[in-house]
Amino acid sequence: MRGAVLARNGKTILALPSTAHNETVSRIVPFLQEGAGVTLHRGDIHYVVTEYGIAYLHGKNIRERAMALIAIAHPKFRPWLIQEAKKLNFIYKDQAFIPGKRGEYPENLEIYRTTKSGLEILLRPVRISDEHLLKDFFYSLSDTSLYRRFISMRKDMPHERLQEFVVIDYTKEMVILATIKREEGVEEVVGLGQYGIDERTHTAEVAFVVRDDYQGQGIGTELLSYLTYLAKRQGLHGFTAEVLEENRPMLHLFEKMGFDIEKRRAEGVYELKMTFREQ
Repeated sequence: MRGAVLARNGKTILALPSTAHNETVSRIVPFLQEGAGVTLHRGDIHYVVTEYGIAYLHGKNIRERAMALIAIAHPKFRPWLIQEAKKLNFIYKDQAFIPGKRGEYPENLEIYRTTKSGLEILLRPVRISDEHLLKDFFYSLSDTSLYRRFISMRKDMPHERLQEFVVIDYTKEMVILATIKREEGVEEVVGLGQYGIDERTHTAEVAFVVRDDYQGQGIGTELLSYLTYLAKRQGLHGFTAEVLEENRPMLHLFEKMGFDIEKRRAEGVYELKMTFREQ
């Protein structure tokens, strides 16, 4: 490990099972016991890997590290880890959390796609530890992109608002990130798509946004195509959406997806009802 830290382009990877003693003990804990021997300090570790995912820790603050490690802990220990982290002031006191299968990260939904421009992106569900990535993403958007996405002039993205995107019940909604890899393996969000299910109508309200410097490269098409696939897999009949009249690129994207579309225009906004066609 120390050699990897000192080597040019070296990266350290700590792989371990999430539990011990027949799943009765979590190997990810709030803190080490007093007097425990420590061979490696936090600056030595880049990646921690368990059977529940990968946590990239290098250069992150305490809150980000705690959330990343909790996200790859065994699911039955995550509520306890969240509570302990709150007591120790490692994370926000109001940090939300969805226990059980509903809040368990669906790793099987991660896919790689190549856009029409040749850009390779990873499409994956949002994780509870992605708050800092989304904060950087939203603050990178232009005023126009923010207004078109939220139909609002509000620009701030505090913790309370970001939680609405990262703490989700995967059985009732879905948030998919389009990411690329930068140097040092750092992930960067270039697009976001989401839908929330209306159980009464078996449809979902859909929305997405792509970072300004990556627009026109096919990311929106890949996001909407994948969200459509996931929605159909959940037995949904179609999407609804609200789109500003001026947002011609998004209207065109919906139209070219092959949905049966009903439009209603009111005060500069199109209300769309999009029914999936049988394949």
